[in-house]
Amino acid sequence: MTAAPRARSAATATAVAGAPTLVFLAANGTGGPRAASVAATVTAVLVLGWRLRARQHVPHAVLGALLATGCAAVAAWTGQARGFFLLPMAVPAAATAACLLSLAADRPLAGLVANRVVGGPPGWRSNRVLHRFYTVSTVVIALVSFASLAAQVALYRWSDVTWLGLLHVLMGPLWAAITALSLLLARRTVTRERNAADADGRTR
Repeated sequence: MTAAPRARSAATATAVAGAPTLVFLAANGTGGPRAASVAATVTAVLVLGWRLRARQHVPHAVLGALLATGCAAVAAWTGQARGFFLLPMAVPAAATAACLLSLAADRPLAGLVANRVVGGPPGWRSNRVLHRFYTVSTVVIALVSFASLAAQVALYRWSDVTWLGLLHVLMGPLWAAITALSLLLARRTVTRERNAADADGRTR
């Protein structure tokens, strides 16, 4: 797949993933939170059906539909539009906590996850370069997660539903970009360390 089709595919995926939230915002302006919750739920089901038919990231599609439906249920139950964004706040909160706990245990979360994905060495914790790289990566993820959580909490307290919705939509592609960049840098770091070890072995 060339760059242009990949870009179109990414743009389509972003628009589809954010559809329930955007529909909720639009419907809330005319019919209130309960009508908006129904509209968002219907949209989530339609999006799920479309992605299942296209076989596009099925696990992510199911998870997204469940999250959107849960958000709509909370908004309908509370009778407040801002309630739609309560559940998504748990994601950056959990990510921040997981990163901090892994750092405290000297097992950086980025290393536990990314190292396996990129085929890094099992003993990466004893490699000074890899351990430092994964530690820094985990700190960055923790900071981004905490910043996202702080922004969402502030907007929730201010009942700024529009900006909450926009932030919710934008965080999806932002996290996708952070994940892709983290894996790319991890793969390069692992390859560089592996090549250095091979070169050192040949000189002995």
